[in-house]
Amino acid sequence: MSTLQDLHALETWWESKDPWNYEGNGDDEKRKGMLLYAIPRREYRRVLDIGCGNGFITRHLPGRKIIGVDVSANAIRHARESSRGFPHIQYRQHSIFEMPVKDWSRSFDLIVVTGVLYPQYIASAEKLIYAIIDELLMDGGILVSCHIDAWYTSRFPYVTLLREYYPYRDYNHVLEVYMK
Repeated sequence: MSTLQDLHALETWWESKDPWNYEGNGDDEKRKGMLLYAIPRREYRRVLDIGCGNGFITRHLPGRKIIGVDVSANAIRHARESSRGFPHIQYRQHSIFEMPVKDWSRSFDLIVVTGVLYPQYIASAEKLIYAIIDELLMDGGILVSCHIDAWYTSRFPYVTLLREYYPYRDYNHVLEVYMK
């Protein structure tokens, strides 16, 4: 059984504005570019970024209204600071398990989830994650998942539009695009 990462440890980690060193890192710029390029070109009304961290990807997503969620209050604070001047983006502190699913039911036509579907964050709740995302995503909506392949076992029950593997830092990443 997996041990969930302590929230206090995450808050301490996110005291820094960019603890993962995303900004200006070639691997992360490549990851962001690949993710953005993989999103099917169409108009998105409501977009959800699960595990948005400091907003490194969120502030570049297409969409009329974008909501970034992260479990860390410090990460959300940094995301808000980095996204000033982007009135169409909101950030909210939520665990993936505590999002207002009923209020947001089937209201997103694009969901992006990066770097959070690992045992230290979701334990063995993979099926619950599927149910939550399924409730949030509109029929015909797009789901983009980007994770370190060795730590990631999820495969969503939707039509797979893209699955691409590429080197990322000391790992291999998998980028998946699904349509519900």
